Amino acid sequence: MKKVLLGTSAIALAGAFAAPASAAEWDVRVGGYMEQHVVYGSSDSPTGTDFDGVDVQSDTEIFFLPSITLDNGIKIGANIQLEGNTGGDQIDESYLFIRGSFGEVNLGSENSAGYKMGYSAPDVSFYGLNSGSTTAIIPSNTGAGFFRATLGSTFLENAANNDAQRITYYSPRFAGFQVGVSYARDAGQDNSARADCDAAGTTCDYFDIGANYVNSFGGFDVAVSGRYGIATTAGPGATDPEVFGFGLNLGFGGFTIGGSWGEQNGTAANDGTAYDVGVSYETGPWGVSFTYFRGENHDNTNPLALNAAGTASANDETFDQFMLAVDYKLAKGVRLGAYGGYLDFDEEFGTANDVDAFFIGTGIRIGF
Repeated sequence: MKKVLLGTSAIALAGAFAAPASAAEWDVRVGGYMEQHVVYGSSDSPTGTDFDGVDVQSDTEIFFLPSITLDNGIKIGANIQLEGNTGGDQIDESYLFIRGSFGEVNLGSENSAGYKMGYSAPDVSFYGLNSGSTTAIIPSNTGAGFFRATLGSTFLENAANNDAQRITYYSPRFAGFQVGVSYARDAGQDNSARADCDAAGTTCDYFDIGANYVNSFGGFDVAVSGRYGIATTAGPGATDPEVFGFGLNLGFGGFTIGGSWGEQNGTAANDGTAYDVGVSYETGPWGVSFTYFRGENHDNTNPLALNAAGTASANDETFDQFMLAVDYKLAKGVRLGAYGGYLDFDEEFGTANDVDAFFIGTGIRIGF
């Protein structure tokens, strides 16, 4: 697969730069979005660590989008995303793209093809039940991962290698079908550091493949996606992490039903499965949806161990969430939303960190 991916990318690059010098001018655009939420959450746990009250949640990114179109029609550009609310990763995704009749090549810090090509349960909220975002309202005490991992989402990145430095190729869409393949040497993000791939326990050589099919038949809409990813972990007895997933959306007359499923294996502490199902209805500027998500984590390093207190010392956990959401498009790029939901976090052994909670909120999103 590696030779095919690199060979295809080389052909695309050769086509881009083989043309004579172009007199085209650069088009530099600035875009992005801002979300502001006012949310009330109330939780209950055996430890008494409860989170009750009103909070303001924010999510903001600014996109810098320079591009130039050559005389032969090939478009070259970049996508640089500046985080507006972060305590760590200041630049989210940052990659160069080359786009033409051959498809598209991405180079840089970006999610994998399998991640980006997926579909999940319809959700008109911009909070996103299938994202792990609700843990910002009601924190859950766990050693397992929610972000890009099975406790929080079906949109997985293998061994949580989010936005690694990678090369990705997307084919043109043909008769509704499109395929994408990605390769990342290691999980490094936004830097040129090189991991020692021969060191025991180090995971490298992330391969991902994704595909989807999108079409309409007399007002009946279909969107199907599938993906697979594998990487290599060095060291005696080490397991190679893998991810699988699929998604389906069916739409007719404003209604959409669908769901998705994801599985992570080979990471020891963060293996698991996740799925979501939901239904939405949209008419004019209005939209409403009801979505259910379930995530499971299985700590294969010591799945049945209990500590001296009789509570779980391993990360065998489940996370169930329900959300009803209403969305209204006030103007181009301006959305108002309201939502309410319930979540239940359970440890398989013991109850020390179990959480039951509900939340209700409203928000505004501007995209430009």
